[in-house]
Amino acid sequence: MRTTSDHCGFSDKAERKIHNTRSAFHPFHALLVFVAFALLLVRCSNPSSYNKFIDPELLHIAQLTDERNSDSLFSYLTHPQPLLRVEAAYAFASIRDPRAVDKLHKSIQDPVAAVRAAAAYALGQTLHPSSIEPLAIQLRFEGDAGCVIAMAEALGKIAGGLHVSGSTPDLIESAAHAVYNLEKTDSVTVHAKAKAAFWLHNSGWQDMRFMNSLAGMFASQPVVNRRIIAYAMGRFRGNWHADTLKAERFLKYLTTESDTLCIAAAMPVAGKTSSRYASSLIERFLTSTSASTELLIACCRASSNNAGVGASSLLPLIKHPSANVSETACFALEQKELTDDDRQYLHASESKVDIRMQAALTRLFHQKGESLPIDPWIEKIDTLTNTYDRVACIRMLGCTGTIATTCFNRALTESNVVIANAYVEAFIESHKQADFPTDIDFPAALNQLIQKKDIGITALCAAESRNIEVDEEHKRILNNTLSEALTALTLPKELETANEIIKTLNEWGITPMKEKKADINHPIDWKLVKSIPRKQLAKIVTSKGEIVIELHVEEAPGSVASFVELVRSGFYNDKFFHRVVPNFVIQGGCPRGDGMGGTDYTLRSEFRLHDYRTGSVGLASSGPDTESCQWFINHIPTPHLEGRYTIFAHVTDGMSVVDQIEIGDRIVRVELI
Repeated sequence: MRTTSDHCGFSDKAERKIHNTRSAFHPFHALLVFVAFALLLVRCSNPSSYNKFIDPELLHIAQLTDERNSDSLFSYLTHPQPLLRVEAAYAFASIRDPRAVDKLHKSIQDPVAAVRAAAAYALGQTLHPSSIEPLAIQLRFEGDAGCVIAMAEALGKIAGGLHVSGSTPDLIESAAHAVYNLEKTDSVTVHAKAKAAFWLHNSGWQDMRFMNSLAGMFASQPVVNRRIIAYAMGRFRGNWHADTLKAERFLKYLTTESDTLCIAAAMPVAGKTSSRYASSLIERFLTSTSASTELLIACCRASSNNAGVGASSLLPLIKHPSANVSETACFALEQKELTDDDRQYLHASESKVDIRMQAALTRLFHQKGESLPIDPWIEKIDTLTNTYDRVACIRMLGCTGTIATTCFNRALTESNVVIANAYVEAFIESHKQADFPTDIDFPAALNQLIQKKDIGITALCAAESRNIEVDEEHKRILNNTLSEALTALTLPKELETANEIIKTLNEWGITPMKEKKADINHPIDWKLVKSIPRKQLAKIVTSKGEIVIELHVEEAPGSVASFVELVRSGFYNDKFFHRVVPNFVIQGGCPRGDGMGGTDYTLRSEFRLHDYRTGSVGLASSGPDTESCQWFINHIPTPHLEGRYTIFAHVTDGMSVVDQIEIGDRIVRVELI
């Protein structure tokens, strides 16, 4: 007799129902499944010059998905054709309608594995706590590898979401218990456990059982499992690392690991382990002549958290040919004690690095107590012709309060929105410095900046208003200015700024209101969609070289159609990469050049694809259904983005170019191949 804990707290009756349903299949059912898959193959055998939307039923489901028409989609979850059931389940992964949850619970018992996997993914997206029990029970009897992984991941996502929302720990424990206690030890089960652990750890959940289990299994797993284990362990925020012997046993595996991404993903473990072995391991990779840029960046970040790593290992990286490496090394040095020799080395390096690194070093010296003169930088900034070089130098000015008045005045008068925003960022940061001028009325200055009526500056000032002490009189004044700014915004184009204002007004409790959402405002051009080949390529010509991407029109029709339309109109020509986060993403396509620009319309989120491997191309957004024209390409796998940002393409050629892109590099043009 099983105990209650073996069932994760679920009833015998509920478990028997699943078991009986799954074991009652008849040979005739197998024939039906065979016929269903034959139909699926026929539907999917179109030449590469076509896509699946030539099928009117598939087109109809896609239209209903874009319209968020759940009521009309429900019937497709029980359609006789398995392919349509799959499509309907994935539709609810994007819609995330809680009314579909009960119906999706039945879909995870479907005789066709593809339907069960799609339904599990949709339940993981919906994050409804009622899904824990049916997913956990179905998982115990699931025989398909893809479904096991999908169901375990869904449980991890739901439990992680509950943890973030402060839900009762009992539900979280039920989900974690269901995955952790899977009896098999094959590679599929290990992968499933690691997927669930990743989402739990990503949420901040600090139970250490998965850490102990995954650490012990790491070395014996295939590379695909070692990667997800490394990501799951790297995301853990608890005190597992305090047991240094246990942590070191895991870290020793990294000395013989052949996969760079595994090592890079596991570096946060070394960063959090306070032992000489851990710090020596980081230093070993930092000083290796064969270490990749991805690994060097990961080690720089790990060294920021590990006090045992000395500055001497980071110093040479200041002159590394990759700006992403040198920038990250400079940030890491802010956490280190610098000897006189270290300081001398850095000062001697100033003349050997570019202007952006010179600015970064100036910030570092100020952070370390060297009050270098900042005034000469104003004149130097004015001589620069590259906008993004100027931005990097302007942002550095925030390291001291002595230049705050200049930053404020320039923010008010600057006509280039990218540069004006940089001066505002510097002014806001300077307010945090001890030498900020006492004669500046900071809330009044924010109010004056908002009156400039730039959406980027307004968003920055609205957000900062929530972070400072504001008396009632200033609240009243700011409330009036922000309310006026809100009514002047153009929606949905300026939705992000609108919601920053609303968050501030709501926190003050003066004029409480709901944050705005993007209603459907850009129906998909289905005629255009049907004309796009399923493997359409696009070439992004940049100032560093060419990047070729393959568009996934069948999985993200609205996103691809918008991208194609913008490409054909020349929209992306002469735009810039305004954002680069090392070991994360490069981002471009903003018409303003600072990340606050967009089209006059927004797109619906499309979450059919959920494989954020290296070279994934996604649409930037400020929340569900707010996608527009900005896109990003990730340097390395970014599993935490899965199900949060639409993937509409993958890089097929030119990842070396992606890795070289720096802020301010130009998108010369984008063209369809």
